[in-house]
Parts: sequence; structure tokens; C-alpha cells
Amino acid sequence: MEWGWRNRPLFKSIYRDIQLRRIPVDIGGWWIDDAVSDGSPSCSIGFGTVVQPGDYVTFFRAQTGIELDYFEGDVVTISDSSRSVVDSVGYFGPETWMDSDYDIGNSSYGIPFGLNSDGTWSEVESGPTPGGPNGEPWQGTNHLQGSCYTVRDDTHSGSYVLQGKVITMESQDSILEQGNILVSDGLITAVWESGESPPEEAIGAPVIQTSGTIYPGFIDPHNHAKYNLIPLWDHGTDGWDNRYQWQSYSGYSDAKDIGCSISDPMAMRFAELRAIVGGNTAIQGSANTNTDSFDSILTRNIELYNFNKDFIHTKVTELESDYSGNHIKTGNSSGSLDAWFLHLAEGIDESSRAEFDILVQNDLLVGEIVIVHGTALTQQEFSMLAEVGGSLAWSPTSNLLLYGQTTDIASAKEEGVNIMIGPDWGPSGSKSSMHELKTADWWNRNVLENTFTDFELVQAISTNIVDAIGWSTTLEGSRPAWRQILWSSTRSYKTHTEM
Repeated sequence: MEWGWRNRPLFKSIYRDIQLRRIPVDIGGWWIDDAVSDGSPSCSIGFGTVVQPGDYVTFFRAQTGIELDYFEGDVVTISDSSRSVVDSVGYFGPETWMDSDYDIGNSSYGIPFGLNSDGTWSEVESGPTPGGPNGEPWQGTNHLQGSCYTVRDDTHSGSYVLQGKVITMESQDSILEQGNILVSDGLITAVWESGESPPEEAIGAPVIQTSGTIYPGFIDPHNHAKYNLIPLWDHGTDGWDNRYQWQSYSGYSDAKDIGCSISDPMAMRFAELRAIVGGNTAIQGSANTNTDSFDSILTRNIELYNFNKDFIHTKVTELESDYSGNHIKTGNSSGSLDAWFLHLAEGIDESSRAEFDILVQNDLLVGEIVIVHGTALTQQEFSMLAEVGGSLAWSPTSNLLLYGQTTDIASAKEEGVNIMIGPDWGPSGSKSSMHELKTADWWNRNVLENTFTDFELVQAISTNIVDAIGWSTTLEGSRPAWRQILWSSTRSYKTHTEM
């Protein structure tokens, strides 16, 4: 592509800091864009992107999503994390070159221009040299490639205030009868009660009267969303001892054969829509393919990029005895791990329980762990889990339908494990967190003799999950920041029981 460049050299101020002052520059969280407020959406440079003196970092279109206009000309802009422009460079399209005062000459289509060591631009006859100097032979693909995350098109720009009864979930009685929530650029930045001084940012912002009750949004901590096209599975057996038995059962293959592919992006869209109807604003267990088709619509996908980071991992397959999990250990020691969702001890036999022993023996019992199911675990294992600050995702509906029993959740609570409730998937689970809460409530009243209060059960589909996955950033005041996680009902609920 032939470009005529205008303005000063691209990223000159960064170049000056790195090359002349000889200091590394951290550009993580900065923004790359073409024409500001026009053209392709901007993208945020991945955190931890540090450019060392003498080094280059390359951003490919496949990562940025920014397509530059050859025919009409375009601009490339880099801004810091506060969106203040650091530098920019532009080029003219071929139609303007001939009559322009700034004419760098004509080149054949497909020949790029590059920045020379003396600060001038010229054709690079040998072709592009990403990651290296234009005047030297290209060394191949072994160069620093920057990651860049595009703006989510479901994030609101600007500020507004929601009014209604606000259930803060800080405590059983923490209810703001005339509450206010300030949402700025898609994130909750303040929560206060009428009569208190509003933050300065709220003055003049549009006010939306919900005439209802506002809860922190429900979060689904356990799902396999693309399977939710499959109806409830009537397997016609007395159940199994562990998950590997039903996975090899011939009837399971028949249950999955529904006449369409669950890998189709529409499967995820259906799953997210169903989750939202049930009050969920975020969901775990999204598909790991075709993510571009659903990542920026409807619910948040917990394992994907959220709030400028992507530090959540998932393992659904069996925990083998030789599994090292080095990425989990590294993330735990470096602080770059928010949560590890691990399907473990799903069954009611000793072989299922023994998976926990492997976890301990391989030094993988970390504080960020979220054990999904844990049906075979005993009080001893729950004590060890609580000791490191781990969490448990409880799915009673699926447990009872597949195994005839469910997790010893009373022992988990007694030992201090952070407990979450999730619906699992379509074939053996419920439709949403709200639906699964009904099963948990029935079990609590009829089997556990009210071991849990209604408030604790609601915590298990909301704030407990926020704590487990690293989304619990707090406001400057006393009330928790729920980020972009809200659920509002036009019905004015009086208690957690009614909800």
C-alpha cells in the first residue's frame, strides 16, 4: 500500500523517550485509533506492553481491527489511558498527491512507506519489515507483536442516573429506599441515597426513574452455554457415579443430536438471551470459538476480556495426575490470575474425590480456584479449600438429575468456603441463576433445615461471584462498585425472600 505521510513522524514522543532518554515505556492501556470519532473503532493496547530502548512493537490489523483507507487517506493516533492524544501521523490518498504541497512522489500500489533513521519517509522496496528497522533485512516473524482490544459496542458512552429501591447486598438490611446509581461510560461510579450529597459528576446527568428494585446483576458462575439449545435430557437411568460414565453412555450422543450445530454462533446468542431473561448479566462457560460473534453483545463473558484485563482461566476436562498447570502457578505468583474455574470431583465415588488429592499434590490448590461441582468432596477437602480462600460453584439441579445426590454444601459453608450457585447447562441444569436459586432454596428448606438465610442465597448468585473472579473493586465511599452489572425489576421487592 502506498502512503504519503503528513504531520510529524508516528509516535515521535514515544520514540524520543525510548531512544534518546534510553528508558523503557509502558504503553499498556493506551489507545490506538485512526481518525478520532471516525473510521474504525479504537482499541486498547494490552496491559504490560513495555517497549524497551532499541525495540519495536508491531500492531497488525488482525489484532487492532483498524482498517486504514488507502484511497481517501487516513490518520493513525495514539492516546494515553486517559484518551489524551500523545501523537498522530496521517497520509494522503493517491487522489490528493499530485496537487498537494506535500508530495512524496508516486509509487506502485502495494509498496509501503517507512520511517528512516533520519526521520524522513521513503519507499521500502523490499517490502514491509514489521518489528524491525526499515533499512535492515527482515528477520521474520520472531518479533514483538502488540495485543490490542477493540471497544465493546455494548458499552454506553456518557453518564446517567438510575433511581429506585437499591439493594446494595452489603448486608441483610442494606437497602436504599430512594437510591441513586451513577453510571458513567458504562461503569457504575457512585451509589447514594436521596438526601445525601450527589457526586459532582451526577449534576446535570439524565435521570431514569425505574419505579422498581435494583439489584447487583446476577452472575452465572457455571455453564456450558452453547449446549443450552439442548432440552432437558430424560436419560431414563438411575444416574451415575461420575461424569465419565454418562459421557460415554450412548444415550448422551442421542441427546446432543438436535438437528443443528451447537457450534453455530447463534447457539451462544440464544444462550445469552435466555440468561438475560433470567436476570443474568454475566455468564461463565462461553464457547471458545467464534468469540467475535458474541463477545460484545448481551451478557458479559467471564473468561473473555473484561474491565481491561483477561486473567480468568477454565479447565473442564479431567485433571490428570501429571497435569502441571504452570500457567496457573505463574499467574498465582505474579498476581495475573483472577480466577481458575476447574471442574473437579464431579461424581459421588472415591475416584471423583481423589481428583482433589491430585490438585494438592501438584501444588494447584490456589486461592483463585473455583471448584465447579465438588460433589464428592468431604468436610476435610472443604477445610483445605477454605484455608486458601477458594470458592465453590454449586449446581444442585444438575447434580441431582445425574447422580441422585448433590454437594455437601452445608459442610462447605461450615468450613468457610465462598459459595456460588450456577445452573450448569441445558441437558441437566436449569435455565438461569434465578431458576437454579429455586432449587437451592427448596434444598435449603427441605433438606438442610434452613442452613442458609435468604440473603446468603442471593449472595451466591451475585456478590460472592464478584469476589471470586476479581471484579470487586470498591468505590471511594463505602458501597461496592458493581461495575456494569445491574439487574432491575419493575416489581418493588420488599425482601430477599420475595426476590
